[in-house]
Amino acid sequence: MFNYILNLFFPKKCMRCKREGTYLCEDCLSLIELNQINYCACFKKPVKYRLRCDNCPRNIKAVFTVLNEKQRLAQKVYYRAKKLAGLNVYFSYLITTYLKNISFELNSSFTICYESEVKGIAEDLSKFTKLPLNSDLKNVLLLMKKYPNQDILKQFENRNVYVISLFREIS
Repeated sequence: MFNYILNLFFPKKCMRCKREGTYLCEDCLSLIELNQINYCACFKKPVKYRLRCDNCPRNIKAVFTVLNEKQRLAQKVYYRAKKLAGLNVYFSYLITTYLKNISFELNSSFTICYESEVKGIAEDLSKFTKLPLNSDLKNVLLLMKKYPNQDILKQFENRNVYVISLFREIS
């Protein structure tokens, strides 16, 4: 009831085109391009178009960068998601769409872990995919705003880590 009244006086509007009904309409969501370039897991000199190279940390199986940092609309949605929890669902959609596009299948052997900056997105992704958060499963889908974050990676030394980086500057 409260949400109905709130929506009546303050309807949701698309952040880009101001169309009423949702924070990001289908047309504007389709303008966010998923990243086409992958980098290996190396911290200092990542190699383009490779998921792993000979110098990558051994427990990191792949790094998937979902969005290009230069996309203004994606950045705007990310920063507003800190105040409007309803925006996290768009990132869950973008992440799962990206993984499907590269034929990466999530299954019950995965747990979702995250750095604190993307906690809300991780919680929503967990609901969206029905994968547990922070369990002790061997395969970790590690959600980060920007890769690399070496401090958080140290926690997973004996597990298989697949990093989902929301943004990485593409050069």
